[in-house]
Amino acid sequence: MLLTNHTLTGILLGLSIDNPVLLAPTAVASHLVLDMTPHLGYPSAKNGPETRAPLFIVWGALDFTASIAVTAAACYAWPARIPSILVGVIGADLPDLVYIPMIVFGKALYRFLPFYAPMIAFLGRIQWYEKPPGFITEIIWATLMLALLSRLLP
Repeated sequence: MLLTNHTLTGILLGLSIDNPVLLAPTAVASHLVLDMTPHLGYPSAKNGPETRAPLFIVWGALDFTASIAVTAAACYAWPARIPSILVGVIGADLPDLVYIPMIVFGKALYRFLPFYAPMIAFLGRIQWYEKPPGFITEIIWATLMLALLSRLLP
């Protein structure tokens, strides 16, 4: 799932759940559930060195930039909810953010962090369908999140 869709989900959760102790794990769980749905992805990203491919870097940078912009817009729209929005967004984005060290350092990181390889393998296994038709799911989910968020605007 695109990081932007995880971010939109985290924003909605942050606006809906007041308790950060409940919000954080719920946001992480939302990420895992969304990754189990068919979506557009970059399948070789889970395999290691391909994560440094220029197309992957550009795609990821654009998606990350959109996520930051959406988060900033939400913080502007709901200033009283900024802490909850940020907890929701960080929780919802966290499983994708763990790929950043692998992108920067490659598989050499596996030697220093024994838990890292199994974690990346798990995150890759749950994403069973990452093909272009999955973009339909991405569009439907983004539309749903934006529609729900627009109903919460002050």
